[in-house]
Amino acid sequence: MIEEGISVLIPSGAGAPGFAGISACLREDARIRLVSGDINNEAYGKSLSDAFYKMPPAEHPDYIRRVKEICDLEKIKVVLPITTRELNILSRERQTFEDAGIKVIVSPENGLNLSNDKGKLHNWAAEIDIPIPEGGVCANKLEFERLANDLLSRHEYLFFKPTVGNGSRGIGLIAKNVKSNMSNGKPELMPLLLSEWTLRLPDQFDTPLLLTQFLPGKEYSVDAFVWPGNETIIIPRSRDKMVSGISVSGEFEKNENLISQTHKLLKSLDLLGPIGIQWRNDENGIAHLLEINPRLQGTTSALRHAGINVPLLAINRALNMEYNTSVNIHWNRGFTRYWQDVFL
Repeated sequence: MIEEGISVLIPSGAGAPGFAGISACLREDARIRLVSGDINNEAYGKSLSDAFYKMPPAEHPDYIRRVKEICDLEKIKVVLPITTRELNILSRERQTFEDAGIKVIVSPENGLNLSNDKGKLHNWAAEIDIPIPEGGVCANKLEFERLANDLLSRHEYLFFKPTVGNGSRGIGLIAKNVKSNMSNGKPELMPLLLSEWTLRLPDQFDTPLLLTQFLPGKEYSVDAFVWPGNETIIIPRSRDKMVSGISVSGEFEKNENLISQTHKLLKSLDLLGPIGIQWRNDENGIAHLLEINPRLQGTTSALRHAGINVPLLAINRALNMEYNTSVNIHWNRGFTRYWQDVFL
């Protein structure tokens, strides 16, 4: 178990939907002292933390200085990032923290760069024979229209998203002929005709878009944990219901094909710690890779009921502490997330 008095810093994301669940996971060991931060000084996670700090955005020049300042003030032993934006900068500074005796649970930057760029990931997955939706990357409206017209000759619906981004921002659904309500809990996914989208999109995209066929089958998230020494834990779960892009209901499934495909994927990627991989089936039930999120997932707390506490496992591994990984996964166990009022 973790030695007494270990202070853990979650530098950003105390206002994120998944923070409450991650906090609950850490609270299972009373010796954890949780310090958190957020750009919003009134983030709800402030009330769930032992100490809280207002943070600049990860892109701000003072971000790393602020993280180091908090580490000194709070005697932090482990930094546990949970937002995508801060991963790269913390990875670049990882050795500086290590030299100060502080562990940062983050993947090497080359693994992050591939995982966080959906266009690069799409092309790379094809090279190693991982199934992906048919499509490609578009830098401007002209390329977008050309590819969309080609794909619509074979598919009823298309899906697009920025190659770099998170939180379902900038995504869209294109219908071949008619509009229909197939948004799957995402209001931003009401399908429009290609002609309607071309009126809305700018001539030149600030961030390239990945445009692919829309897969009609079941969607899955695979929660994985990777650590040096050939330790890999893989737990698929269905995404049965979503609200604003967030999975709120599902079931842990022992899907051997997904487990095998995820093993193959992770063997070729330079990633470390908690990882989330999204897959979706085609009309024949074949899973296709959608994206990788190389960090703790918002539904991490649900994994406790599958038989494993990933945040505590990550911290114990980072500190070279003993932790029982002979987990007995409770397959076919469902979960439902709900909102809870927090009064500040």
